[in-house]
Amino acid sequence: MSQNHRPDRRETLASGLALAALAGAPAKAASSKSFKMFDGHLHLISDDLARYPMATGPSSPGADPPGTPRPGDSISAGKVHILPTTEQGIKWMDDAGVETAAAVQRRGSYGFDNSYILDASDAHPARFHAVVVLDAEDPATPGQLASMVQSHKIAGLRITGGREKDGSFPWLDSEAALKTWAAAERLGLTMNVLYAPQRFSAEALAAILRVARKFSRTTIVIDHLGWPEVAGAPGYGFANFPPGLIRQRNVHFKFSTSNLNIVEEGKIPTQDFMRYTVRLLGAHRILWGSDVGSGGGEYAETVQRARHATATLTPAEQRQVLRETGFSVFKRGGKLS
Repeated sequence: MSQNHRPDRRETLASGLALAALAGAPAKAASSKSFKMFDGHLHLISDDLARYPMATGPSSPGADPPGTPRPGDSISAGKVHILPTTEQGIKWMDDAGVETAAAVQRRGSYGFDNSYILDASDAHPARFHAVVVLDAEDPATPGQLASMVQSHKIAGLRITGGREKDGSFPWLDSEAALKTWAAAERLGLTMNVLYAPQRFSAEALAAILRVARKFSRTTIVIDHLGWPEVAGAPGYGFANFPPGLIRQRNVHFKFSTSNLNIVEEGKIPTQDFMRYTVRLLGAHRILWGSDVGSGGGEYAETVQRARHATATLTPAEQRQVLRETGFSVFKRGGKLS
């Protein structure tokens, strides 16, 4: 971090724990069962195909072609890959001790038609906070966001894409996309960013940092921790992250089952990885998301793995990562409501 950066109390506590843990000092295990969790990444899918038809055609720009091996595949292979309906999601959450979830539109299932997650969050506002997916470059998107805040109290917008051949990220920072960012800032909405493909990109992270600085009042969540490279101590895959991104206070990082798959595949203890991540970023900037159906495993298993990975944080840090950060960044109706 720069010499001008002065850690706040939360960062100091996180740093002290991780330094002691990485030095070999024993860390007291926390008990996440004393509180209910917030799932920052739950996809929902309807079994009513007539009312909620599936999208057709390409839906994941920048992603690897189907069948391309991805990091973490050896861990997720053979596991259950099921997306829940609204009713199933509520039951799974109840059984696993999860109070509320960010209901994230799955572009691969419905494209830009957010009807199902909006209906789910409207019907169960205490259980689901809707994060919609729209085309950031569509001139209609700013107006749609304003309407969705008013009518459905959405919590955020998720935008996805990859790097173009010329090195640009138009879905992220083109002139049209910046109008969407400006609308999200006015509305107090969180911007949830996923870049593809599923591997570390310094260029993508640098582009996110530029936008984060331009819209410093906007809360930004980067999916899957920004895909850190597979590495153990001392850097745990974050060594090549832009230093400015590590310090950028409005940027938050979501760790998922996919991250745990990648870390486990690399023979890196997940608890060591999470202790370092909290030390680096601060627990108040990290949240958990199951991404159930994508990372593999039944819902209860994804919850248990998150609890295990964070078990050697302090109780306050674990509660922050598994509950409080999610509630703070994904607020129904946006932060201005």
